[in-house]
Amino acid sequence: MSESSARISLAGEYLAASYLLRYCDSVILAPPGHRSDLILDHDNHLYRVQVKTTNTVYIRRNKDFYRWELRTSKRTADNIRQNKVVRYGNGQIDMFCFVALPINKVFFDAYDGTKNLTEVSKSIKTLDKIDSKDSLLQALLKINKTPELSPLGKTD
Repeated sequence: MSESSARISLAGEYLAASYLLRYCDSVILAPPGHRSDLILDHDNHLYRVQVKTTNTVYIRRNKDFYRWELRTSKRTADNIRQNKVVRYGNGQIDMFCFVALPINKVFFDAYDGTKNLTEVSKSIKTLDKIDSKDSLLQALLKINKTPELSPLGKTD
């Protein structure tokens, strides 16, 4: 990883940690070589957070998008990066935090190994509509398998 890429990644991790500390008990940087970037303590439960940061706007269908890769580089036993990319596996992370660094936007999504995604992209317009706090709440509810509550329908 180049020095500028490392700085972008670290800036995203610190922005995510700063945001998480507003609502959670504690956040620490995961140790080197760990599959997650942050370890979050909320209500005496630990969660592994993988932070994905982008610093670039992509143009797709004449719209501005931010895009995040959901794969990671394979590493040797000595933690040396290889040229292979692998997907995250079940039990390695609990949620993603997506960071659009130029606009200081973070949002969260529970890890779902069944979707087999390799990237996530959002238009700037869509990102503006995402509530960061609500996305964190929804991710935690999904991780803890809390069902969504629906109001009763009208009865005639």
